[in-house]
Amino acid sequence: MFGRKCTLCGGKLDSRGICEECGLDSSKSEKRYKINQSSCDGEPLTHVHRADYHVPEQKEQKQKKEQNTRDRQGPEKGQPEYRYHDDTAQRRMSKREWEKDRKKSVAGRVVAVITIVLTVAGIVVSVIEDHGPEISSWVDTEFGEGEGAAVSEEYQYDPYEYVETSIPKTGESAEYVLSTGHYIVGTHIPEGNYAAETQDTFDTVQVHDNVNGIYLFEYEDKEENCLDDLRMYQGAIVTVGCEDTVTLKTDNGQTGLMEQGIPNPLTETVAIGSGEEKTAGIDFEPGIYDIVASGEIGIVDITVYDEVGEKIKTFSVYLGEDSGNGKEYKYMVLPEKTTIACNDGVALSLTPAETIASEDYLGFYENLY
Repeated sequence: MFGRKCTLCGGKLDSRGICEECGLDSSKSEKRYKINQSSCDGEPLTHVHRADYHVPEQKEQKQKKEQNTRDRQGPEKGQPEYRYHDDTAQRRMSKREWEKDRKKSVAGRVVAVITIVLTVAGIVVSVIEDHGPEISSWVDTEFGEGEGAAVSEEYQYDPYEYVETSIPKTGESAEYVLSTGHYIVGTHIPEGNYAAETQDTFDTVQVHDNVNGIYLFEYEDKEENCLDDLRMYQGAIVTVGCEDTVTLKTDNGQTGLMEQGIPNPLTETVAIGSGEEKTAGIDFEPGIYDIVASGEIGIVDITVYDEVGEKIKTFSVYLGEDSGNGKEYKYMVLPEKTTIACNDGVALSLTPAETIASEDYLGFYENLY
């Protein structure tokens, strides 16, 4: 060892080859020492230094491969799942707890469905209670008479439900034989409780009373009709439609309330030929006429306008010898601008009505419709 220097610090070595300065044992092979070297020697300057450089590269690649395999496979078979709660804490859920939670979820959905069904059912019941008659009438029209009864078995329409006044029970007994036309209660017939006798199943009696909220359209074949209970108050408009006549009978006619009416200011009869149209105020005087048809059975079209020319009512009437309305229509009100046209071979004579209730011709339609 004589004359050798320490390869680490250059110090003097003793007889055993140990440096007297730094204590390095130089008797071992220098190949086992790497002075001022690192695992990064020989790598490019841009390489990333590995923190686990002490792990052999092949072993590290094997560990990464095993880790990637576990990540793709997910949790080991039989390993419980984890579930997050609102407090963000994570806990292990057992199979029993999972089943219990699932049953609660199903029960919640069932309760929600039942709640929705009950809510919808409540709405349907409310609609039937408020609009039972309209629904029943619509069903009868669409599917046949009597089917609408299934919509509301308990509800029965009362046309006098909102009437707050009553007609005195005592009065005079009387009968009135009426043909097709309009009649004013208090002018043509007295106030009272009436029963109607019709000659044909298609004969109709209508009562329109805005003051008392009574609106009737009655005929013999109508189920639960009011032909035996017609309550007619002062000022109501009664419309009869029949081939011959309808008889109205009362035992408490309030004749003391009858008004004399006023004489009709009209004096001239107006003729309208088949296929011809005339206008009130231009071709003849506006007013109230009794219409008498001649010639073949046909349709009479009538259109009523207000003061500014806006259409307020259009209706058609069959008139003629064998018509369901007969040959005559009493008390037809024709305000100014009203047009009346004859079709299908029918011709008309407009004869001024004898007694009228008012010269407010437009007001008649305001009360009627």
